[in-house]
Amino acid sequence: MKKKIFTFYYKLLAFFARNYIKKHKAFVVWINWSVGKTTARMIIYQSLSKFINNKKIYTSTKNFNWELWLSLSIFEIEEFVPTFFWSIKTLFQIVIKFLFSKKPYDIIILEYGIDRPLEMEFLLEIVKPNIGVFTAIDSVHSLQFGNPDEIAKEEKKMIENTKEFAFLNIDDLYSMSLINNLEIDYLTYQTEWHNSEWEINFENEKFSYEEGKLLANFDLKIKEKNINITTNLIWKAHYGYIWVSLAILDIINYREWKQSIFEKFEDIFLDYKLQPWRLSVFNGISDSILFDSTYNSSPLSVKKVLNTVYNIKQNLFIDSDLRIILWDMRELWDLTESDHRKLAWYVYSMADKLFLVWENMNKHLKDELKKIWFNMSLIYSFDDSITLWNFLKQELEKSKNKKLIVAKGSQNTIFLEEAVKILLKNPEDSNKLTRQSNWWKNKKGDWFGKMI
Repeated sequence: MKKKIFTFYYKLLAFFARNYIKKHKAFVVWINWSVGKTTARMIIYQSLSKFINNKKIYTSTKNFNWELWLSLSIFEIEEFVPTFFWSIKTLFQIVIKFLFSKKPYDIIILEYGIDRPLEMEFLLEIVKPNIGVFTAIDSVHSLQFGNPDEIAKEEKKMIENTKEFAFLNIDDLYSMSLINNLEIDYLTYQTEWHNSEWEINFENEKFSYEEGKLLANFDLKIKEKNINITTNLIWKAHYGYIWVSLAILDIINYREWKQSIFEKFEDIFLDYKLQPWRLSVFNGISDSILFDSTYNSSPLSVKKVLNTVYNIKQNLFIDSDLRIILWDMRELWDLTESDHRKLAWYVYSMADKLFLVWENMNKHLKDELKKIWFNMSLIYSFDDSITLWNFLKQELEKSKNKKLIVAKGSQNTIFLEEAVKILLKNPEDSNKLTRQSNWWKNKKGDWFGKMI
């Protein structure tokens, strides 16, 4: 009975959301697959907002991407409280907006997320996008789908329903396999930056670190056009999303004025404010730099984060120690053991010290590292975040060298962000970490209280 009530509520909100979009004739950009969705969405939103002054642009500040939350995003509702009274209040608010509000936005950027079969069909019934951006598929949510192939089979429904234009990640095999079935225009983009022969590529990456701020500079080449970009984003995948955002800007600009924006740009400084914890950089105690990516984790995202931080070390901090903190990757199900073991060679080539938290990292990754003759004296194992952060703080205070510390793992019951919090040089930076709302603080207080 309870499930039927929830389903009816979701469908009711979807009905209003679908007709709200139609009523106001919004131009819809969507982002999907399983890796990098939120980051890509925020980069696209902020790029469009920077250069488009004559249109209202909106995207949610939250990770609102599934059945209920997609409808909330369309109505610009950014609060979610799983209670009966909140549900009734929200429904009333949506009805009032549907009936009486003026056009809320010209362009809306949405994020579609699925974790079970047929969910994509429900989301597509709410709205079909004008432009679709497809990032990369990873091994998450495999219990409901069985394997990444099944995820891709469900995800491809979005490309069949994109109205005008698609952007496909050329570094993702699942994304590229869809090209032959496309009936709309498309462009490919890179997130790995390994092939300079493509018409769109990146060159001459440089990093700078001044007054506690890390910046990247690179040349973005689009055919014969070169744009030098300086940005506070440091991840190669970010560069690909920056290009996608500029290309979408160009499409929208050309629709209005029949002119390409790439003829105007030569040097651009792009300062983005992404959601915290998506590879945020902080000054840490004892002359350390913290790379925080503690919101969630998957095999592909772990590899990309480690590659990024190691590249920064080689460019700017060659004599520094790289300390890697990894906790379990969740939602891998049947692939749990194999995907944890696959990280071994990445860790082997990069870590000066390795800190492993929770069961699967200590059981599978540690065992695999032993098999490939990693120096096991450099591995420190922990069952919980409390023991980890107490050890880390003491260990850092003993060391005099500059340290780079990268933290990466999935959410729930481990709460690795609390270890990062202890290591911050500036305590006020703690509000930029993930899961810092009062609701989360109470939940973590209860959890850690049971452990002590």
